[in-house]
Amino acid sequence: MPALLWLLPLAGLLLALVAGAAPLALYSVTLAPFGLAHVLCEFAYVDRRFGRRLNRAQVVLAIALLAGAAGFRAAGVFAVLMPGVALGLELACVVLLVLAVTGAGRAGIAGLVLALPLALAAALAPFATATVLSIAHNFTPLAFLWEVLAARGRRILMVPVLATFLGVPALVVGGWPRMLLGDEAGGGDPLGSGGLIASLHVYVPPFLADGPAALDLFAASAAAQGLHYLCVIVILPLLLGAGHRGLLPWSRTSIFAALVVFGSLMAFGGFLRDFGTARGIYGIVASVHAWAELPLIALILGGRLQPIRTSPARKEMPLAMTESSSAGPA
Repeated sequence: MPALLWLLPLAGLLLALVAGAAPLALYSVTLAPFGLAHVLCEFAYVDRRFGRRLNRAQVVLAIALLAGAAGFRAAGVFAVLMPGVALGLELACVVLLVLAVTGAGRAGIAGLVLALPLALAAALAPFATATVLSIAHNFTPLAFLWEVLAARGRRILMVPVLATFLGVPALVVGGWPRMLLGDEAGGGDPLGSGGLIASLHVYVPPFLADGPAALDLFAASAAAQGLHYLCVIVILPLLLGAGHRGLLPWSRTSIFAALVVFGSLMAFGGFLRDFGTARGIYGIVASVHAWAELPLIALILGGRLQPIRTSPARKEMPLAMTESSSAGPA
């Protein structure tokens, strides 16, 4: 199964070419049908891989702070709060989430290294911070692939992963695919998303939006988004395999797959009707899974995760995770 990782460079080159020719089409045509699918698959993977390796206090704190972040994001989306205020409060919940879950020790140091710059950036420029986090979220499979691969052979298997996740965006942001294909228009808008200007903010910070590199940065992020979806929908679940139980009672593979397909079709219909509104609502769901991953990455870096437990004690009661959402990364 790890041999699948050697196919990533081929997928990356294809995504680089599409991103150079039609970055907006790549972004919208992957987001609309696969965005919700990737969120559900990522929720399932994170819970099955890490849920029972956290203690009860970590889980309770995570649920409470993720619910707070989701609530503030929803308040911004539905104009209950001013967007800047809502986003600032959401990012404050994210900072507290990282600090609360990582605790002390080596993981706590990793949490501080992540949380303190995030807090400063969020206070000074919340919108730019949210955009940078959206870009960075596309690279989270690097941490999860490193963690799930067996120690023996891990370094070799990470070579194609790193080469793809770092090399492909670097090629695209340098403008090489676009110059090779001779396309300066940015491609079409097959789903009626409102044009490149309406989507540029997702992956281009405000201070770069009017610069010459804006199109290439958006295209590079769209290519990374495609790689992210491929990893979390296909590669990570295959590497994890069966036998891992999470805190939530995930259904059998066939039932879960059917639910993912059904939900994705419904979401796709929403994007076809009104891309902007659907993206806002989807964003509430999407950032919950993105914010939940930040403390996990700190725990991975700090080596603080408990051993994997595939057969929890009977007295353990599964904790139901709130399905409110939060926005942010596609």
